Amino acid sequence: MAARNFASVKLSNALVSDARREAQVLNRSLGGQIEHWAKLGKALENAAGFSLDRVRETLEGRLKLEALSVTEQDAVFDRLGQQFDQPSDAVRAQYAAIGKRPGAVGADPEGRLARRRPDGETEPAG
Repeated sequence: MAARNFASVKLSNALVSDARREAQVLNRSLGGQIEHWAKLGKALENAAGFSLDRVRETLEGRLKLEALSVTEQDAVFDRLGQQFDQPSDAVRAQYAAIGKRPGAVGADPEGRLARRRPDGETEPAG
């Protein structure tokens, strides 16, 4: 039997659960379902009227959103949502550093709006 190449990736539990349900309905393996969805996404990104390069240019601020097709605009908003929902470690660290500065406003441990004082403690904001 020929050797096959495989790679392990981390996927959200929600995606895996959705793929598992869909795989059962369509009589596919879990891996087969995820590969199917990946191929569909790749096909969409290469479809006529959709330019992933234009989406990237918009996300980088080099192209106005209004210059994109509706489908491309949807892709931009999807990617922005992903970035807000799952920020990188670098973005998390940057926001943590900002939150430690005097005058920074955020939530205290009880979830109330608070402002960081120069001594590092917090006080109610407002």
